[in-house]
Amino acid sequence: MNDLKEETATDTRMYPALKLMERTTPPLRYGREPLWRSPLPNAVSSPLIPSWNWHAVRDFAPGTETVTLDANGAYLSALGQTAISHSQLTRTGGTHHYPDPRTVAPGYYRITIPHWAFSGTIVSPLGDSARLETEDSIWIAHPTLILLLELTEPGHIGPFEILDSYTSTKHISFKTWYEKLRAVRTQCIDQTEVAHPGGRPSDDDKCTCTACVRYNAFKEGYSAALSMMLTGSKCKTQRPDWSQAVYATHAASMWRKAWRYTGTNKHLVSMGHVDEIQILRDDLQEALDRAPKSKPFRFDASGRALGAMKIKRYGHLVEETPAPRNGIVPGSVEAWEEIL
Repeated sequence: MNDLKEETATDTRMYPALKLMERTTPPLRYGREPLWRSPLPNAVSSPLIPSWNWHAVRDFAPGTETVTLDANGAYLSALGQTAISHSQLTRTGGTHHYPDPRTVAPGYYRITIPHWAFSGTIVSPLGDSARLETEDSIWIAHPTLILLLELTEPGHIGPFEILDSYTSTKHISFKTWYEKLRAVRTQCIDQTEVAHPGGRPSDDDKCTCTACVRYNAFKEGYSAALSMMLTGSKCKTQRPDWSQAVYATHAASMWRKAWRYTGTNKHLVSMGHVDEIQILRDDLQEALDRAPKSKPFRFDASGRALGAMKIKRYGHLVEETPAPRNGIVPGSVEAWEEIL
């Protein structure tokens, strides 16, 4: 992996994902490299990137079996879906009209906080940050605004105003970088399956074989790349707006999966770590057996398909009163049984 001209998953050191992007797969626009160190507005220091640690307000019977699902390569999947700015962001102000979600430009938007009426069924698309209770308006990244606009037309969310914005009309994507990372990920998975012909360990297992260590080094590498864009002052890439957009895309994608699941008339038990959805174990197969167009999410137990859900672990519910969060006290929480 020292030669970035021919990246392979043959080294156990952290995969140099950011250097790969900067040197060989930069996000180009008409052949031109982006502005690697762009002047950024103050909005970049405090956008609300949705996250959650949420439990349904519902009394499930003690001992009820649950299953926690998470997304395969969630951040890498988000990387392939995110539009970013090629140049610097400029102030474009507010608007009295809701834009078409398909026309939302990359950047930041200051909005008033919309009312969310379904907190007992699913967490707000803005997450469960205390800021939603203490602030009148917040800055959000464009993937979060797109999600809110999708919910506005059918009336699922309360009205809000777009007070201000910093955006760019020159859009690019990480397509080339994403495709290279996806190829290396596939190679890593191939190696782990050769090392574990009976089935590779779950992500929670700390296998020390060379194939698993390499795979973990790869995952750490592209996760670190996003962090370095955010805070790495010594990096060529100093674009926190890029990394925050990817994080926001990831959160929006996971929230949509959970929202579609509630549309099957099945109950969520909890949502946590942004990419985990906990449901009743008896409900999973029925969700997977639905017609393709009515499935709430793609499912791939092998872990290969990026963005598809897989089983992370099974558990059961016990009677216990957790600490309140945002004034909501669920009737039960889970006690995990690590069986995968």
